[in-house]
Amino acid sequence: MKSLACLVACVCSVVAASGASAEARMDTTRTVGNPAPGPGTLELDDVLRRVLERNPSLSAARASWSAARARAQQAGALADPMVDVSVAPQSYGSANVSSAYRVGIEQSFAIFGQRGLRRRAAEAEAVASGWDLRSAQLDLVREARLAFIDYWRVDRAIALNQELLRLLPEIRRVTLAKYAAGLVGQQDPLQVDVEVAMLDHQVVILERERHVTAATLNVLMHEPPESALPPPPADLPLPDTTLGHEAPEASMSHATGERSEQRAADARVDAARAQVSLAGRQRLPETGFGLAYDRFWSEPELRASVGVTMNLPVFLGRLSAAQREARAQLDASEAQSQATRDSIALQVAVATARLHEQAHDVDIALNRMVPLSERTLRAVRAGYETDRSDFLTLLNALRDFLRVRLEADESVAMLHAARADLERALGELPPGVAPGVQP
Repeated sequence: MKSLACLVACVCSVVAASGASAEARMDTTRTVGNPAPGPGTLELDDVLRRVLERNPSLSAARASWSAARARAQQAGALADPMVDVSVAPQSYGSANVSSAYRVGIEQSFAIFGQRGLRRRAAEAEAVASGWDLRSAQLDLVREARLAFIDYWRVDRAIALNQELLRLLPEIRRVTLAKYAAGLVGQQDPLQVDVEVAMLDHQVVILERERHVTAATLNVLMHEPPESALPPPPADLPLPDTTLGHEAPEASMSHATGERSEQRAADARVDAARAQVSLAGRQRLPETGFGLAYDRFWSEPELRASVGVTMNLPVFLGRLSAAQREARAQLDASEAQSQATRDSIALQVAVATARLHEQAHDVDIALNRMVPLSERTLRAVRAGYETDRSDFLTLLNALRDFLRVRLEADESVAMLHAARADLERALGELPPGVAPGVQP
Protein backbone atom coordinates (compact mmCIF):
# COMPACT_ATOMS: atom_id res chain seq x y z
CA MET A 1 0.00 0.00 0.00
CA LYS A 2 2.90 2.37 0.63
CA SER A 3 4.14 1.80 -2.94
CA LEU A 4 0.63 2.34 -4.25
CA ALA A 5 0.48 5.63 -2.37
CA CYS A 6 3.78 6.63 -3.95
CA LEU A 7 2.36 5.86 -7.39
CA VAL A 8 -0.78 7.86 -6.69
CA ALA A 9 1.30 10.79 -5.45
CA CYS A 10 3.56 10.68 -8.53
CA VAL A 11 0.66 10.47 -10.95
CA CYS A 12 -1.13 13.30 -9.16
CA SER A 13 1.99 15.44 -9.26
CA VAL A 14 2.44 14.82 -12.97
CA VAL A 15 -1.21 15.58 -13.68
CA ALA A 16 -1.15 18.70 -11.52
CA ALA A 17 2.04 19.99 -13.07
CA SER A 18 0.79 19.16 -16.54
CA GLY A 19 -2.57 20.78 -15.86
CA ALA A 20 -0.85 23.91 -14.56
CA SER A 21 1.38 24.00 -17.63
CA ALA A 22 -1.59 23.52 -19.96
CA GLU A 23 -3.57 26.18 -18.08
CA ALA A 24 -0.64 28.57 -18.37
CA ARG A 25 -0.46 27.95 -22.11
CA MET A 26 -4.22 28.39 -22.42
CA ASP A 27 -3.90 31.73 -20.69
CA THR A 28 -1.46 32.81 -23.39
CA THR A 29 -4.31 32.83 -25.88
CA ARG A 30 -5.08 36.23 -24.44
CA THR A 31 -1.50 37.53 -24.78
CA VAL A 32 0.53 38.55 -27.79
CA GLY A 33 4.27 39.18 -27.89
CA ASN A 34 7.44 37.66 -26.51
CA PRO A 35 7.38 35.99 -23.10
CA ALA A 36 9.33 37.35 -20.19
CA PRO A 37 12.48 35.24 -20.51
CA GLY A 38 13.81 33.32 -17.59
CA PRO A 39 17.42 33.66 -16.47
CA GLY A 40 19.82 32.33 -19.05
CA THR A 41 17.20 31.62 -21.71
CA LEU A 42 17.65 32.17 -25.42
CA GLU A 43 15.48 35.03 -26.71
CA LEU A 44 14.13 35.06 -30.24
CA ASP A 45 14.80 38.78 -30.73
CA ASP A 46 18.46 38.29 -29.80
CA VAL A 47 18.73 35.43 -32.27
CA LEU A 48 17.20 37.50 -35.09
CA ARG A 49 19.41 40.49 -34.29
CA ARG A 50 22.58 38.41 -34.34
CA VAL A 51 21.54 36.66 -37.55
CA LEU A 52 20.93 39.96 -39.35
CA GLU A 53 24.18 41.42 -38.05
CA ARG A 54 26.52 38.47 -38.60
CA ASN A 55 25.25 36.14 -41.30
CA PRO A 56 27.79 36.16 -44.16
CA SER A 57 25.16 35.67 -46.86
CA LEU A 58 23.81 39.13 -45.99
CA SER A 59 27.32 40.54 -46.20
CA ALA A 60 27.59 39.07 -49.70
CA ALA A 61 24.21 40.53 -50.72
CA ARG A 62 25.18 43.90 -49.24
CA ALA A 63 28.46 43.87 -51.20
CA SER A 64 26.55 43.02 -54.40
CA TRP A 65 24.28 45.99 -53.79
CA SER A 66 27.30 48.28 -53.30
CA ALA A 67 28.85 46.95 -56.51
CA ALA A 68 25.60 47.60 -58.41
CA ARG A 69 25.45 51.19 -57.15
CA ALA A 70 29.08 51.69 -58.16
CA ARG A 71 28.28 50.36 -61.63
CA ALA A 72 25.40 52.84 -61.86
CA GLN A 73 27.82 55.69 -61.13
CA GLN A 74 30.08 54.47 -63.93
CA ALA A 75 27.33 53.91 -66.48
CA GLY A 76 26.72 56.91 -68.68
CA ALA A 77 29.85 58.72 -67.53
CA LEU A 78 32.02 60.44 -70.09
CA ALA A 79 34.72 58.28 -71.63
CA ASP A 80 38.32 59.27 -71.08
CA PRO A 81 39.56 61.82 -73.62
CA MET A 82 41.93 60.57 -76.30
CA VAL A 83 45.25 62.31 -76.92
CA ASP A 84 47.23 61.69 -80.07
CA VAL A 85 50.78 62.84 -80.72
CA SER A 86 52.69 62.41 -83.97
CA VAL A 87 56.10 63.65 -85.07
CA ALA A 88 58.22 63.71 -88.21
CA PRO A 89 61.57 62.39 -86.91
CA GLN A 90 63.61 63.46 -89.91
CA SER A 91 62.46 67.02 -89.54
CA TYR A 92 64.46 67.37 -86.35
CA GLY A 93 67.95 68.62 -87.17
CA SER A 94 67.11 69.19 -90.82
CA ALA A 95 68.40 72.37 -92.47
CA ASN A 96 65.57 72.39 -95.02
CA VAL A 97 62.38 72.25 -92.85
CA SER A 98 61.34 73.19 -89.38
CA SER A 99 60.71 70.54 -86.74
CA ALA A 100 57.23 69.03 -87.37
CA TYR A 101 54.80 67.48 -84.87
CA ARG A 102 51.09 67.26 -84.19
CA VAL A 103 49.27 67.22 -80.83
CA GLY A 104 45.52 66.62 -80.56
CA ILE A 105 42.89 65.81 -77.93
CA GLU A 106 39.43 64.40 -78.57
CA GLN A 107 36.42 63.91 -76.26
CA SER A 108 33.41 61.82 -77.28
CA PHE A 109 29.92 63.11 -76.46
CA ALA A 110 26.69 61.16 -76.98
CA ILE A 111 24.39 64.06 -77.77
CA PHE A 112 21.24 61.97 -78.31
CA GLY A 113 20.73 60.79 -74.72
CA GLN A 114 22.56 57.45 -74.90
CA ARG A 115 24.56 58.15 -71.73
CA GLY A 116 21.46 59.01 -69.72
CA LEU A 117 19.71 55.82 -70.79
CA ARG A 118 22.71 53.70 -69.83
CA ARG A 119 22.76 55.32 -66.40
CA ARG A 120 19.00 54.89 -65.99
CA ALA A 121 19.25 51.15 -66.74
CA ALA A 122 22.17 50.69 -64.35
CA GLU A 123 20.43 52.62 -61.57
CA ALA A 124 17.32 50.46 -61.96
CA GLU A 125 19.47 47.33 -61.68
CA ALA A 126 21.06 48.78 -58.53
CA VAL A 127 17.60 49.33 -57.03
CA ALA A 128 16.69 45.73 -57.85
CA SER A 129 19.90 44.55 -56.17
CA GLY A 130 18.94 46.51 -53.05
CA TRP A 131 15.54 44.84 -52.92
CA ASP A 132 17.29 41.49 -53.37
CA LEU A 133 19.18 42.29 -50.17
CA ARG A 134 15.86 42.97 -48.43
CA SER A 135 14.57 39.60 -49.66
CA ALA A 136 17.66 37.89 -48.25
CA GLN A 137 16.98 39.53 -44.89
CA LEU A 138 13.38 38.31 -44.90
CA ASP A 139 14.44 34.78 -45.84
CA LEU A 140 16.99 34.64 -43.04
CA VAL A 141 14.50 35.96 -40.48
CA ARG A 142 12.02 33.25 -41.44
CA GLU A 143 14.70 30.56 -41.38
CA ALA A 144 15.94 31.71 -37.96
CA ARG A 145 12.41 31.76 -36.57
CA LEU A 146 11.71 28.23 -37.78
CA ALA A 147 15.01 27.02 -36.31
CA PHE A 148 14.21 28.68 -32.98
CA ILE A 149 10.75 27.10 -32.95
CA ASP A 150 12.28 23.68 -33.63
CA TYR A 151 14.78 24.29 -30.83
CA TRP A 152 11.91 25.05 -28.44
CA ARG A 153 9.86 22.08 -29.64
CA VAL A 154 12.71 19.61 -29.11
CA ASP A 155 13.44 21.07 -25.68
CA ARG A 156 9.78 20.61 -24.68
CA ALA A 157 9.85 17.00 -25.93
CA ILE A 158 13.00 16.32 -23.90
CA ALA A 159 11.38 17.80 -20.78
CA LEU A 160 8.29 15.62 -21.21
CA ASN A 161 10.42 12.55 -21.84
CA GLN A 162 12.45 13.20 -18.68
CA GLU A 163 9.24 13.69 -16.73
CA LEU A 164 8.00 10.26 -17.74
CA LEU A 165 11.40 8.69 -17.03
CA ARG A 166 11.24 10.07 -13.49
CA LEU A 167 7.78 8.59 -13.01
CA LEU A 168 8.29 5.08 -14.41
CA PRO A 169 10.66 3.86 -11.67
CA GLU A 170 7.97 4.67 -9.11
CA ILE A 171 5.43 2.75 -11.18
CA ARG A 172 7.86 -0.15 -11.46
CA ARG A 173 8.23 -0.33 -7.68
CA VAL A 174 4.46 -0.45 -7.34
CA THR A 175 4.15 -3.28 -9.89
CA LEU A 176 6.93 -5.23 -8.18
CA ALA A 177 5.17 -4.87 -4.85
CA LYS A 178 1.87 -6.05 -6.34
CA TYR A 179 3.67 -8.91 -8.13
CA ALA A 180 5.30 -9.99 -4.87
CA ALA A 181 1.86 -9.93 -3.25
CA GLY A 182 0.49 -12.09 -6.06
CA LEU A 183 -1.93 -9.41 -7.24
CA VAL A 184 -0.50 -9.06 -10.77
CA GLY A 185 1.53 -11.16 -13.14
CA GLN A 186 5.16 -10.74 -14.14
CA GLN A 187 4.17 -8.91 -17.31
CA ASP A 188 3.47 -5.66 -15.44
CA PRO A 189 7.03 -4.94 -14.23
CA LEU A 190 8.40 -6.26 -17.54
CA GLN A 191 6.17 -3.85 -19.43
CA VAL A 192 7.60 -1.00 -17.38
CA ASP A 193 11.13 -2.13 -18.32
CA VAL A 194 10.14 -2.16 -22.00
CA GLU A 195 8.72 1.33 -21.65
CA VAL A 196 11.90 2.60 -19.99
CA ALA A 197 14.02 1.10 -22.79
CA MET A 198 11.87 2.81 -25.40
CA LEU A 199 12.18 6.12 -23.59
CA ASP A 200 15.96 5.71 -23.33
CA HIS A 201 16.05 5.25 -27.09
CA GLN A 202 13.87 8.32 -27.51
CA VAL A 203 16.37 10.29 -25.39
CA VAL A 204 19.09 9.52 -27.94
CA ILE A 205 16.86 10.66 -30.82
CA LEU A 206 15.83 13.85 -29.07
CA GLU A 207 19.40 14.71 -28.12
CA ARG A 208 20.41 14.31 -31.75
CA GLU A 209 17.59 16.63 -32.79
CA ARG A 210 18.64 19.17 -30.19
CA HIS A 211 22.24 19.13 -31.45
CA VAL A 212 21.01 19.61 -35.02
CA THR A 213 18.69 22.50 -34.18
CA ALA A 214 21.33 24.16 -31.99
CA ALA A 215 23.92 23.80 -34.78
CA THR A 216 21.45 25.33 -37.25
CA LEU A 217 20.91 28.35 -35.00
CA ASN A 218 24.66 28.75 -34.44
CA VAL A 219 25.44 28.66 -38.14
CA LEU A 220 22.70 31.21 -38.87
CA MET A 221 24.31 33.47 -36.25
CA HIS A 222 27.76 32.81 -37.79
CA GLU A 223 28.94 30.91 -34.72
CA PRO A 224 30.71 27.53 -34.62
CA PRO A 225 28.09 24.77 -34.87
CA GLU A 226 29.23 23.18 -31.61
CA SER A 227 28.87 26.40 -29.56
CA ALA A 228 26.73 26.03 -26.44
CA LEU A 229 23.33 27.73 -26.52
CA PRO A 230 21.15 28.70 -23.57
CA PRO A 231 17.87 26.79 -23.31
CA PRO A 232 14.78 28.27 -24.91
CA PRO A 233 11.98 29.72 -22.76
CA ALA A 234 9.74 27.15 -21.11
CA ASP A 235 6.61 28.44 -22.85
CA LEU A 236 5.91 30.39 -26.01
CA PRO A 237 2.89 32.70 -26.02
CA LEU A 238 0.48 32.24 -28.86
CA PRO A 239 1.02 34.78 -31.65
CA ASP A 240 -1.58 37.19 -32.93
CA THR A 241 -3.69 35.24 -35.39
CA THR A 242 -5.72 38.22 -36.66
CA LEU A 243 -2.94 39.19 -39.07
CA GLY A 244 -4.32 39.11 -42.59
CA HIS A 245 -7.75 38.00 -41.35
CA GLU A 246 -9.58 41.24 -40.62
CA ALA A 247 -8.91 42.76 -44.07
CA PRO A 248 -7.47 40.05 -46.36
CA GLU A 249 -7.83 42.18 -49.50
CA ALA A 250 -5.89 45.02 -47.89
CA SER A 251 -3.19 42.63 -46.67
CA MET A 252 -2.83 41.09 -50.11
CA SER A 253 -2.70 44.49 -51.79
CA HIS A 254 -0.11 45.67 -49.29
CA ALA A 255 2.00 42.56 -49.85
CA THR A 256 1.94 42.74 -53.64
CA GLY A 257 2.83 46.43 -53.52
CA GLU A 258 5.45 46.30 -50.77
CA ARG A 259 7.17 42.93 -51.14
CA SER A 260 10.84 43.30 -51.97
CA GLU A 261 10.58 40.64 -54.70
CA GLN A 262 7.87 42.66 -56.43
CA ARG A 263 9.82 45.89 -56.18
CA ALA A 264 12.93 44.19 -57.54
CA ALA A 265 10.90 42.80 -60.45
CA ASP A 266 9.43 46.24 -61.18
CA ALA A 267 12.89 47.80 -61.07
CA ARG A 268 14.12 45.28 -63.62
CA VAL A 269 11.17 46.21 -65.84
CA ASP A 270 12.36 49.84 -65.66
CA ALA A 271 15.88 48.73 -66.57
CA ALA A 272 14.55 46.74 -69.55
CA ARG A 273 12.55 49.74 -70.77
CA ALA A 274 15.66 51.89 -70.63
CA GLN A 275 17.51 49.24 -72.65
CA VAL A 276 14.75 49.30 -75.29
CA SER A 277 15.08 53.08 -75.61
CA LEU A 278 18.86 52.79 -75.74
CA ALA A 279 18.68 50.17 -78.50
CA GLY A 280 16.58 52.60 -80.56
CA ARG A 281 19.08 55.41 -79.99
CA GLN A 282 21.92 53.25 -81.30
CA ARG A 283 20.74 54.14 -84.80
CA LEU A 284 21.86 57.70 -84.10
CA PRO A 285 25.56 58.58 -84.30
CA GLU A 286 27.72 59.27 -81.28
CA THR A 287 29.88 62.32 -81.80
CA GLY A 288 33.28 63.43 -80.64
CA PHE A 289 34.93 66.85 -80.55
CA GLY A 290 38.63 67.51 -80.77
CA LEU A 291 41.30 70.21 -80.71
CA ALA A 292 44.69 69.89 -82.40
CA TYR A 293 47.88 71.84 -83.01
CA ASP A 294 49.69 70.71 -86.17
CA ARG A 295 53.26 71.92 -86.88
CA PHE A 296 53.26 69.98 -90.14
CA TRP A 297 51.70 73.07 -91.65
CA SER A 298 54.18 75.75 -92.52
CA GLU A 299 51.49 78.43 -92.43
CA PRO A 300 50.81 79.43 -88.80
CA GLU A 301 47.14 80.10 -89.57
CA LEU A 302 46.55 76.40 -90.40
CA ARG A 303 48.24 74.87 -87.37
CA ALA A 304 45.38 75.15 -84.86
CA SER A 305 42.24 73.18 -85.73
CA VAL A 306 38.87 72.06 -84.32
CA GLY A 307 37.30 68.80 -85.45
CA VAL A 308 34.16 66.70 -85.09
CA THR A 309 34.00 62.89 -85.43
CA MET A 310 31.06 60.53 -85.41
CA ASN A 311 30.37 56.88 -86.00
CA LEU A 312 28.26 55.72 -88.91
CA PRO A 313 25.51 53.24 -87.77
CA VAL A 314 25.12 51.65 -91.18
CA PHE A 315 24.92 47.96 -90.19
CA LEU A 316 21.17 47.93 -89.73
CA GLY A 317 20.89 44.18 -89.31
CA ARG A 318 22.94 44.28 -86.11
CA LEU A 319 20.99 47.28 -84.80
CA SER A 320 17.63 45.66 -85.56
CA ALA A 321 18.72 42.48 -83.76
CA ALA A 322 19.73 44.55 -80.73
CA GLN A 323 16.30 46.19 -80.69
CA ARG A 324 14.54 42.82 -80.91
CA GLU A 325 16.66 41.50 -78.06
CA ALA A 326 15.84 44.52 -75.88
CA ARG A 327 12.09 44.21 -76.58
CA ALA A 328 12.16 40.48 -75.81
CA GLN A 329 13.97 41.18 -72.55
CA LEU A 330 11.34 43.77 -71.68
CA ASP A 331 8.54 41.27 -72.38
CA ALA A 332 10.27 38.71 -70.18
CA SER A 333 10.73 41.24 -67.36
CA GLU A 334 7.08 42.31 -67.48
CA ALA A 335 5.92 38.69 -67.48
CA GLN A 336 8.22 37.91 -64.56
CA SER A 337 6.83 40.89 -62.66
CA GLN A 338 3.28 39.66 -63.18
CA ALA A 339 4.27 36.12 -62.18
CA THR A 340 5.87 37.49 -59.02
CA ARG A 341 2.68 39.41 -58.22
CA ASP A 342 0.56 36.26 -58.66
CA SER A 343 2.98 34.21 -56.56
CA ILE A 344 2.87 36.74 -53.73
CA ALA A 345 -0.93 36.78 -53.75
CA LEU A 346 -0.97 32.98 -53.55
CA GLN A 347 1.59 32.92 -50.74
CA VAL A 348 -0.44 35.40 -48.68
CA ALA A 349 -3.68 33.47 -49.23
CA VAL A 350 -2.12 30.11 -48.34
CA ALA A 351 -0.23 31.45 -45.31
CA THR A 352 -3.34 33.24 -44.00
CA ALA A 353 -5.48 30.12 -44.32
CA ARG A 354 -2.81 27.97 -42.67
CA LEU A 355 -2.44 30.41 -39.76
CA HIS A 356 -6.15 30.42 -39.00
CA GLU A 357 -6.43 26.64 -39.39
CA GLN A 358 -3.48 26.11 -37.06
CA ALA A 359 -4.94 28.54 -34.51
CA HIS A 360 -8.09 26.40 -34.45
CA ASP A 361 -5.98 23.27 -33.98
CA VAL A 362 -4.12 24.86 -31.05
CA ASP A 363 -7.41 25.89 -29.45
CA ILE A 364 -8.69 22.29 -29.65
CA ALA A 365 -5.43 20.86 -28.34
CA LEU A 366 -5.08 23.19 -25.35
CA ASN A 367 -8.70 23.71 -24.40
CA ARG A 368 -10.16 20.29 -25.17
CA MET A 369 -7.66 17.49 -25.76
CA VAL A 370 -5.34 18.21 -22.83
CA PRO A 371 -8.17 18.63 -20.26
CA LEU A 372 -9.97 15.52 -21.56
CA SER A 373 -6.85 13.36 -21.38
CA GLU A 374 -6.18 14.70 -17.89
CA ARG A 375 -9.66 13.70 -16.71
CA THR A 376 -9.21 10.27 -18.33
CA LEU A 377 -5.97 9.75 -16.47
CA ARG A 378 -7.57 10.72 -13.19
CA ALA A 379 -10.45 8.28 -13.77
CA VAL A 380 -8.10 5.41 -14.70
CA ARG A 381 -5.90 6.17 -11.70
CA ALA A 382 -8.96 6.03 -9.43
CA GLY A 383 -9.97 2.69 -10.98
CA TYR A 384 -6.47 1.29 -10.47
CA GLU A 385 -6.59 2.24 -6.80
CA THR A 386 -9.78 0.18 -6.37
CA ASP A 387 -8.59 -2.69 -8.62
CA ARG A 388 -11.23 -1.93 -11.23
CA SER A 389 -8.63 -1.30 -13.96
CA ASP A 390 -5.37 -3.03 -14.69
CA PHE A 391 -1.86 -1.68 -14.88
CA LEU A 392 -1.70 -1.64 -18.67
CA THR A 393 -4.77 0.61 -18.80
CA LEU A 394 -3.08 3.02 -16.38
CA LEU A 395 0.16 2.96 -18.35
CA ASN A 396 -1.67 3.60 -21.62
CA ALA A 397 -3.65 6.44 -20.06
CA LEU A 398 -0.46 8.05 -18.78
CA ARG A 399 1.23 7.52 -22.12
CA ASP A 400 -1.74 9.04 -23.97
CA PHE A 401 -1.81 12.03 -21.66
CA LEU A 402 1.87 12.80 -22.22
CA ARG A 403 1.43 12.21 -25.97
CA VAL A 404 -1.42 14.72 -26.03
CA ARG A 405 0.77 17.22 -24.23
CA LEU A 406 3.54 16.65 -26.75
CA GLU A 407 1.12 17.07 -29.65
CA ALA A 408 -0.17 20.28 -28.06
CA ASP A 409 3.41 21.63 -28.00
CA GLU A 410 3.85 20.51 -31.61
CA SER A 411 0.67 22.38 -32.51
CA VAL A 412 1.91 25.55 -30.81
CA ALA A 413 5.21 25.24 -32.71
CA MET A 414 3.34 24.82 -35.99
CA LEU A 415 1.25 27.90 -35.19
CA HIS A 416 4.40 29.97 -34.70
CA ALA A 417 5.78 28.55 -37.96
CA ALA A 418 2.56 29.53 -39.73
CA ARG A 419 2.83 33.05 -38.36
CA ALA A 420 6.46 33.23 -39.57
CA ASP A 421 5.34 32.10 -43.04
CA LEU A 422 2.62 34.75 -43.16
CA GLU A 423 4.98 37.54 -42.10
CA ARG A 424 7.40 36.38 -44.79
CA ALA A 425 4.55 36.40 -47.32
CA LEU A 426 3.66 39.94 -46.28
CA GLY A 427 7.32 40.98 -46.47
CA GLU A 428 7.53 42.30 -42.92
CA LEU A 429 10.66 42.47 -40.79
CA PRO A 430 10.31 42.29 -36.99
CA PRO A 431 10.15 45.84 -35.57
CA GLY A 432 13.16 46.89 -33.54
CA VAL A 433 15.39 44.01 -34.68
CA ALA A 434 17.17 45.60 -37.65
CA PRO A 435 16.40 48.39 -40.10
CA GLY A 436 15.09 47.20 -43.40
CA VAL A 437 16.74 48.05 -46.69
CA GLN A 438 15.07 50.87 -48.60
CA PRO A 439 16.85 51.18 -51.97
